[in-house]
Amino acid sequence: MLTRLTVHDGQTEAQARARFDADLGVSAWAVPGQDRREIDSQEDTGAPWWWTGAEDASQSFLGAMGVTLA
Repeated sequence: MLTRLTVHDGQTEAQARARFDADLGVSAWAVPGQDRREIDSQEDTGAPWWWTGAEDASQSFLGAMGVTLA
């Protein structure tokens, strides 16, 4: 699939591949026969001490709004 990847003028092959991954929502590709490596998320140094991450904040907000999984 990447052999047919279109690289536009002023764009490197790595940038085109990164854009392709972003369009697909892929953070990392698995290589057959090897474990998939998770990309380390960069910690927001400007976040307050109580911030534990976007997933926790999202779940807390949904809980406060009364949204529950049935």
